[in-house]
Amino acid sequence: MLKTIIIDDEKNVREVLSKLLADYCPDVKVEAVADNIEEGVQAIKELQPDLVFLDIEFPQSSGFELINEFKNEEFDIIFISGHQEYALKAFKTEAVDYLLKPFNVEELEAAVNKVLTKRKKAETVRYADVFLQKWSGSQDRQIALTSSDGLLFVKVKDIIYCKGDGAYTYFYIQDADRITVSKNLKEFEELLKDMGFYRVHKSYLINLNQMKKYVRGDGGYVIMKNGDSVDVSKRRKEGFLSNLSKV
Repeated sequence: MLKTIIIDDEKNVREVLSKLLADYCPDVKVEAVADNIEEGVQAIKELQPDLVFLDIEFPQSSGFELINEFKNEEFDIIFISGHQEYALKAFKTEAVDYLLKPFNVEELEAAVNKVLTKRKKAETVRYADVFLQKWSGSQDRQIALTSSDGLLFVKVKDIIYCKGDGAYTYFYIQDADRITVSKNLKEFEELLKDMGFYRVHKSYLINLNQMKKYVRGDGGYVIMKNGDSVDVSKRRKEGFLSNLSKV
């Protein structure tokens, strides 16, 4: 099920699109709607959707401004607009599709299917290339990371933290060189979240067993055992602190 947000300043567009998705796209669940960019940004931060339907023209801003707020986030975008001239710029942002108003049901279904197919392929690749050897004790397991040279086997307990950068993830390993893997951070978050790892920031996934010190602040930051400092975002701080009791 695709957790979805609709962002458009026209009420009738939001209502029509919500109805069409409910009637023709059973794999989509509209979790929220917003009529301006500010509300849309907040909804995305709170709900972390899989898919966003995004208008381009707003009275005081543009849908492209919202994209700049979430360059490293892992959700797909389908632009919705009454104007064809924005299509080229929209596709340059790596949007999945561009739908013109009024909506055509077949085009809407096709756009949603593109998202589903894209995510299905990503899931298949993840399970083919990244796997865990299920030995006793989660921190004693090994993870196989696909690099340009082949598969690198790393003990989970030796991973200090992971840093996401768009489609790439950098692994910082105890007593080893940094490893670069061409997969986004969310995939590794899903893989490691039950093994003592917590995503403290949109760009950082840390091994709670590799922490040395937490320094308080708005979000604060963590000093890892290798001396690196990792920021904790304000919206992830509460969850992070509650997870410390599980270490």
